[in-house]
Amino acid sequence: MALTANEQFFDAMVRHQIALTRLSGSIRNDVFGLLNETEKDLVQQILRRVKDGGFTPNNVRRLQGLEVVIRKLRGEAWKQVAGVWRTEFSQLAIANPAFVANAAATVLPITVNFSLPAPELLRSLVVARPFEGKILSGWAKGIAQTDISRIMDQIKIGMVQGESSQAIARRVVGTRLSGGKNGVTEISRRGAESITRTAVNHYSNQANREFFELNKDIFKQEVYVATLDDVTTLICASLDGERFPVGEGPIPPLHFRCRSLRVAVIDDEIVGTRFAKPVAQRGLLRDFAKQRGIAPVSRRSALPRGTKGQFDSFAREQTRKAIGKVPAKVNYSQWLGRQSTQFQNDVLGVTRARLFRDGNLPLKKFVNRAGDDIPLRDLARVQRQAFLDAGLDPDNF
Repeated sequence: MALTANEQFFDAMVRHQIALTRLSGSIRNDVFGLLNETEKDLVQQILRRVKDGGFTPNNVRRLQGLEVVIRKLRGEAWKQVAGVWRTEFSQLAIANPAFVANAAATVLPITVNFSLPAPELLRSLVVARPFEGKILSGWAKGIAQTDISRIMDQIKIGMVQGESSQAIARRVVGTRLSGGKNGVTEISRRGAESITRTAVNHYSNQANREFFELNKDIFKQEVYVATLDDVTTLICASLDGERFPVGEGPIPPLHFRCRSLRVAVIDDEIVGTRFAKPVAQRGLLRDFAKQRGIAPVSRRSALPRGTKGQFDSFAREQTRKAIGKVPAKVNYSQWLGRQSTQFQNDVLGVTRARLFRDGNLPLKKFVNRAGDDIPLRDLARVQRQAFLDAGLDPDNF
């Protein structure tokens, strides 16, 4: 059975939301690169300026000079991060409504002209509309200040403890063996990632909100969709499937790293006097002629006398059915299960997709409580049967 326009639009919006999580990952990697570039210099400055011997007067004087250097070094990196955020999020805010308009126009059987929010308005979202209590510049300034203070605190603690300069450097940037994850700069990276992921969702949903409100004659409701995560929070789970008037009710993100979205419902009453797309009208003419037992025609004007009004009523009813209602509530596992093998492979990776399809491994088994992917080698250890059912040798991971 063919999907209705609303079902196709729903699918397109969820697929786009998945693409946005990849975009946030790409922006995160750019941010990490800018921060990571400073770590070698951080280590060199600590080794050069902090001498063994603890919190001595000479080390205190060196510390003052070190703080000036670190503030300049990390401050410049965070300034570049803020620039990346501002540029990427502005481009996202402008591009998102155009994507949504194209997705809706593509699935609709009738010709609809959508209004797009002004680029100036969409750019202003990034400058002035807050998420989680702060505007973007506030988050950028706050995380930079906290990062520098955290680094300096660890240097001072190490000096008071009488640690070597090498040990103090490890406090800051971590060890090579851990990939830097046991240093305090890792905390800043994770904070930057949370801001990035939250902001991408915020600006995409806010841009969509402006678009839906501008086209209220076409969209009658919005549905809260919290099915992108098997580890979704209680607040989002409680709203999943709830319907709200366009522009009203809670707009994601409702918490850090939220990946929920709002999907608008195309009003099946918009048919009115709008013209069907040529390909759709030809199909309607064919179906009408078959139903009435008359000779097929390719144009409405070629219909027999007295049947044009009947055809118009038939076309309106069939078009409403083609637009359809919003899909019934469905969770992400069910939605992903009916997507193509290639799409599942793209989203999960080939091995995880096989485990999902053939090993019947639920999506929630792929992530830990923090929502991070469990490495395949660890999955193979605790989910051996799923690997075997999927035709995979768990000992090879």
